[in-house]
Amino acid sequence: MKETAGELLARTREEKRIPLKTASEETNITLRHLKALEENNFGVFPGETYAIGFLKSYAQYLELDSDKIIQMYRGIQLVEKEVPLRELTRPTLTIFDYVKKYSLPTLLPLIIIAVGYLIYTQVSFEPGAAKQTQQVNKQPDIEDIIQTSNQVPVEETEHVKLRSGFTTALVPIGKGIDFSIDNVEVYLILKTLEYNQENSNENKAFIEFYPGKKEFLISPNDPVWVSEEAIPRKFRISLMGATPNTVKLQIDLGEKIQAQEEQGEETSESSENISVIKDENFIIRLEAFTTGQNFIEICVDGKPCKRELFASNSKLFYEASDSIQMKIGDAGAIKIRVNSKEYKFGKKGEQVSKIIRKVRDPIEQTKFQVIVKDL
Repeated sequence: MKETAGELLARTREEKRIPLKTASEETNITLRHLKALEENNFGVFPGETYAIGFLKSYAQYLELDSDKIIQMYRGIQLVEKEVPLRELTRPTLTIFDYVKKYSLPTLLPLIIIAVGYLIYTQVSFEPGAAKQTQQVNKQPDIEDIIQTSNQVPVEETEHVKLRSGFTTALVPIGKGIDFSIDNVEVYLILKTLEYNQENSNENKAFIEFYPGKKEFLISPNDPVWVSEEAIPRKFRISLMGATPNTVKLQIDLGEKIQAQEEQGEETSESSENISVIKDENFIIRLEAFTTGQNFIEICVDGKPCKRELFASNSKLFYEASDSIQMKIGDAGAIKIRVNSKEYKFGKKGEQVSKIIRKVRDPIEQTKFQVIVKDL
């Protein structure tokens, strides 16, 4: 088997006896992304532009031919894309084949249109317009890409799914947790811990927070409220307990800090694409409120369905990693919000069946969106 781009990078680094951590420090590329490059795990990058930028920078650092590395990367991507047999065996046609197949009178109008378009583009061409187009299509600078990578920690994190009310998690020193708040990724890293065995109230934990890479101190009697512009909901972190090497944190969700725009009636695609590093960090969050007695059946992620007759003024809250199916007896007697977007599923007395799904962007593999469709 041919050597892949990642294998060549890893082998070269090992031959030069450069520790991965040293390479990360000297290239300003996070340890997480260097590992992804060497393991050919390009799905962690927001898009192909970022993957190519990192590959080029890492190859230059290891004194390799960056163009060769990029070609090897494109070879991997090409192999991963399935091509139907009929596409591979289809004969290649030239322009002369088309001339033979179609008569000249049939092609003449198309030739006239093509020549006219060519003349029009030559006459209307302006040097300034070309320069502006180049600026619009300019690829991100490698420094910009590296700065983007620093928005996530290099430390290992464990994913935690937030629940309504509060959520607790154990965090060892030097590691962290990650979770999603309205599909915005948040990372908490336990940097250091001052442990007091005799008086637990004097324990102090130093936490590093992403995005933004900020640090704060928490103690059992001094929880911290985190409110950042990039996060649509503020949350509180409390220190519930500690051992010499581990702390128990509690995360409580607070009120939204960004006003939601009024949404019109929609029954198809919902919010715009949202980019996440980990698939599990994109969560479908369903909130509902019944305005009258209503029979509802809900199936979450393909698990056994729950059927219940809800009284008026009942509140429902569900989270899913992949999909939610709903059958509603009275679509006009329920208010529904999916990932902070309001929906009206139907009229008063109307029975409806809906499916809410997470869909991956076919081009940007780290981007997802929620769609709502009829069953």
